[in-house]
Amino acid sequence: MKSAMKKLSVLLIVSAMIITLTGCALFDSRAKVYSRYAISLLDINYKNISKDYLTLTGVSQSDAEAVYVANMDYQAHNLMSYYGVKEVDDGTILSEFYYLAQSIFANAKYEVTDVVHDDEKDSYVLKLTVYPLDTLETTYDQVVAYIEGFNAKVDEGDYNNTTEEDYEAEFAGGIIEILKSTVDNPGYMDPVTLEIPIQPSDDYYYISDEDFLKIDKAMLYIRENPATTDETAGEETPAEETAGEETSEGEQPAGEETPEGEQPAE
Repeated sequence: MKSAMKKLSVLLIVSAMIITLTGCALFDSRAKVYSRYAISLLDINYKNISKDYLTLTGVSQSDAEAVYVANMDYQAHNLMSYYGVKEVDDGTILSEFYYLAQSIFANAKYEVTDVVHDDEKDSYVLKLTVYPLDTLETTYDQVVAYIEGFNAKVDEGDYNNTTEEDYEAEFAGGIIEILKSTVDNPGYMDPVTLEIPIQPSDDYYYISDEDFLKIDKAMLYIRENPATTDETAGEETPAEETAGEETSEGEQPAGEETPEGEQPAE
């Protein structure tokens, strides 16, 4: 096969698979319920904690778990995209990144620090503080060194007779091991405070897809312009890979997934 050189994507990881079902059951003060709803929405998406989400939305346990599975699947694809890993096997690589995403986002940290009520408009805005995970930042230099070493082996022809599946699996395995080393001792960047309006709809309420995307973007810190190595800088992505070729040229820059948001339930 023609082995493609690797590099970090210059694109940001953004968006989650958004399922922001409306809340109801206003049995407490609206400020308190809205705050609970926001945290429950993040808890189910990132940590598979469903108790409050079930109470406030009225969905079933299986539907709540589907929210979590969809988001972790999306985050796994985002991580693969960022590191330029191709999904070329029977799903094993994706599964490994899925479990990695679970481990990373289980450490997600956030809190509602204030609820502002506009008396004139009778509207509410949550001040949500997110503590961005530093997983990708603290492993950045190690990942770059790994990619440089991997590309050196590509350049030397080590993978000329390797199947694409084995080639991607080996590259992915190295990235995963580096990132896994951080999950038991998570760190955080400086907190980011977001203003999140609660959108009312008769007896229901919800957080808009756009605002949820803002929260998701803050959850995991990512450099806006990751450096590329000398071996990969300035090269073009090969249009296709041809089996049996001896050369090792071209890059495999990662693309960006398109978010697929669901409209809040009416």
